[in-house]
Amino acid sequence: MKKFYVVGDKASKSLSPTIFNYWFKKYNINARYGYLELTEKNFHRKIKEVLKKKDTIGLNVTIPFKNKIIKHLNKIDVHAKKIGAVNCVTNKKTKIGTNTDWTGYYKTLPNIKKTKNRKVVILGYGGASHAIHYVLKKRGFKEILIFNRSKRKIKYSNKAEYTKTFSDLEKYLDGVFLIINTTPINPILKKHLKFISKSTIVSDIVYNPKNTTFLKHFPKNKKIHGISMLIEQAKPCFKLWFGKNPSVDQKMLNLIYKKI
Repeated sequence: MKKFYVVGDKASKSLSPTIFNYWFKKYNINARYGYLELTEKNFHRKIKEVLKKKDTIGLNVTIPFKNKIIKHLNKIDVHAKKIGAVNCVTNKKTKIGTNTDWTGYYKTLPNIKKTKNRKVVILGYGGASHAIHYVLKKRGFKEILIFNRSKRKIKYSNKAEYTKTFSDLEKYLDGVFLIINTTPINPILKKHLKFISKSTIVSDIVYNPKNTTFLKHFPKNKKIHGISMLIEQAKPCFKLWFGKNPSVDQKMLNLIYKKI
């Protein structure tokens, strides 16, 4: 039996096993998808062991190992190289790393025209944030403001640019088109809400619960829920492993929504 895993420090809480095991059953694939909950201390030793096993065919990698996995791979795709993070591993004749987070987020965005002059705010600057920043640049957004707990150098820029701190948020929220929370916390405080329009689209990549503390701040705003990105980034992983696009049906969605 072919084996697949989601790897992370909170992997037991992931809905990836629910998604992939549903597809395995639907398409009569003799495979099982589980989880590997690892720590910073044991990650490198354990991941070597699991990649050596012939029945391990694929991994999905989540926080905080999307960068650390790269040293265990033979090659990574162009997008993973630019983003500096891998969330999908194919372990067949050779160990190949891919980033499908960026395309997963791309698929969740509404069909937006005239992106050039629209302001976007990204909260947090970890691996998923890098992928989202990457796709927003590809979509043509020119004004992308990134806020983080600590000062970090921003990728995909020809000049030395750095993240802003959460304490500076209120200076930049006026007229924002899209706010994306990539952190497990909620950096938006009550004092910030008066600066945010009801026409602003709000997005959270955390998917459990569906309506996160961040999203609950905006009952009347258009929302992009985290579960959309999880499903959309999973579809190209399935295609890499099995050569076909899986479908997302209502039965699968019902199964997922019962758990969030």
